[in-house]
Amino acid sequence: MRLTSVNRLVPGDCLARPVYDGEGRVLVGVGVPMTATMIRRLKELGVYALYLEDARTADVVFGDPLAPELRRRAVEVVREVMHRLTEGDEVTKRFVLQKQAASIRGVVNDLVEVVRENPEILQQVADIYTADGFLYHHSVHVAILSIGLGIEAGLTNGQLRDLGIGALLHDVGKLRIAPEILNKPAELTREEYDLVKRHTTYGYEILQRLDAISIPSAQVALQHHERMDGSGYPLGLKGNEQHLFGRIAAIADVYDAMTSHRVYRPGFLPHEAYEYIMAGCGTWYDSELVKIFVRQVAIYPVGQTVRLSTGEVGVVTEIPRGFPQRPRVRVLYDPEGCELAQPFERDLIRELSVVVADVFS
Repeated sequence: MRLTSVNRLVPGDCLARPVYDGEGRVLVGVGVPMTATMIRRLKELGVYALYLEDARTADVVFGDPLAPELRRRAVEVVREVMHRLTEGDEVTKRFVLQKQAASIRGVVNDLVEVVRENPEILQQVADIYTADGFLYHHSVHVAILSIGLGIEAGLTNGQLRDLGIGALLHDVGKLRIAPEILNKPAELTREEYDLVKRHTTYGYEILQRLDAISIPSAQVALQHHERMDGSGYPLGLKGNEQHLFGRIAAIADVYDAMTSHRVYRPGFLPHEAYEYIMAGCGTWYDSELVKIFVRQVAIYPVGQTVRLSTGEVGVVTEIPRGFPQRPRVRVLYDPEGCELAQPFERDLIRELSVVVADVFS
């Protein structure tokens, strides 16, 4: 299995991981040979990269971080809440959302259990989905990342549930922002950006009215764009004025937003998002939480093609827990670019003089 740009696909290539639509359903399954029509359609749907089968790395596999049924339920809960908030008057919306509370809690409780039992899930949170599903899948990813950071930070199950609910619904305020602004392919005007920033306040207003949503959960919607130095919005909070849940979600949100593909741009590579967060350690983001983040989240995901400092090119095959910057790499090409008849493994935990020098999309 290897990760590759959709622009490198050729008819006959087979997927090693599925592509999901906006509602969490499998759009293209594992092992399905690509046709020219399918490749063109994936590009039209905003899919920029895919995991492909490759005989040289056939044993490099990892399961879907979430069971398909749990993924579908999580995406469906977010989609249903978002959908209901666009219908009827305020009384009707409140009644309908109260009825959704049990489903929201059930999904979050299951996510907490999955992350507790499989901490390596944070190394492979990202999956491939069409651009129209960004809001829903992003919400699920932010919940998973937030729960994982919360577990390592020592939060109780009750706190994890409140954090997870808030993270799952952190972008609910975007429903009040016109889609043509949210998905604008060009740079936003000052007025448009100011309008987008209001989604934090809108989200808090929506959630704090619901009896089934705790105030700490609602604070996630309000504070996930606050920054430690006071440069964030909407309140310009500094340091511990920002709720712990908001500080956790701030890291989870920016990481997944940066690495996700959008209709107007491909996602940044994980190591680029990692460097961005590290650059903001202590100024934008809580330094203790950043330390947890860098121990838990993969800089070079399994399947990523990388160039080593030796000049060799290979595919990441394993990520050691606690040392995501030192993966195991299967070398496929020598420094001159010639394919090796016998690929071999380099374990960067053991070969400390070797580092990843470049990453290929």
